[in-house]
Amino acid sequence: MRRPYYKKVDRSMMDWGLTIPQEYVNDFESRSKLKPGSRRDIEIIWDKKTFSAKLCHVKRTKYEPVYQIRWDNNKTLLKKIRKTFIQSYVILKSQKELFDIEKEKGEHFRTQLLGGQQEVLILQPLNSKQIEFKVFIRIDNGWNKLFERLAEENVFGWLFEKKKEYLISRSTNWIHVKDFQKHANAVNVIYYLANTKKKLLYIGKAEILGKRVFPGREHQNMPGDWDKFRYDIVKLEYSNILDKIEDHTIRSFASVFKNNENYPSLEIGSYVLVNSNWKKL
Repeated sequence: MRRPYYKKVDRSMMDWGLTIPQEYVNDFESRSKLKPGSRRDIEIIWDKKTFSAKLCHVKRTKYEPVYQIRWDNNKTLLKKIRKTFIQSYVILKSQKELFDIEKEKGEHFRTQLLGGQQEVLILQPLNSKQIEFKVFIRIDNGWNKLFERLAEENVFGWLFEKKKEYLISRSTNWIHVKDFQKHANAVNVIYYLANTKKKLLYIGKAEILGKRVFPGREHQNMPGDWDKFRYDIVKLEYSNILDKIEDHTIRSFASVFKNNENYPSLEIGSYVLVNSNWKKL
């Protein structure tokens, strides 16, 4: 019988996931042992819905390896955790703000929740690849509905994120199409497809790259023999304006490269931007 793990909600759960205590590792790992540095895909079942996540055996330089459940690439699950435990989300993020302020002063401040504020999630391992989530303690008050709506609109992301000047968390180099599947799970991306033989460029957006783009298949006005791609990963808190970032990027490139929409351009270089469905302003 796999034991349930009663996890007190903390800030890591709002950002990336959690570390499994050593005494519960066998319940989650079962007979399918993971080597240090490896990971496997798992499913989280919550309110009759399934969410993707990863079970990771994390190497550490100065400490023993630990097991973690990570969902930092699943924005749907992140939003559900933040909305379900909205009181913890607001308090913990607010305390983090105080921590940063005190740190600048050279003082120490530890983020924590008092006993009457503590919310709890039950993690029940079903097998080596499935975990069921159940709410054990959820604190409700008159502000929850308002806070939930603000969380849905990513207002707290804008308020609590210190480095707002960066929309992008990662940008790749140009990659050959034969390696596309290695990047198919990238989320919240602005992607670029290049046809180096025909000198064509296409720019688009995708919540999950591999569900929007398929190698060898025609993509909008881009022929199926495109051979290179790259992408920028947009930070989660800006995912609600992904379409606006896409439009801005297309307009910027259209003002430099030739395009099929008669958009005023310097027409630098030999490439042609093939996008047709975008806002010209």
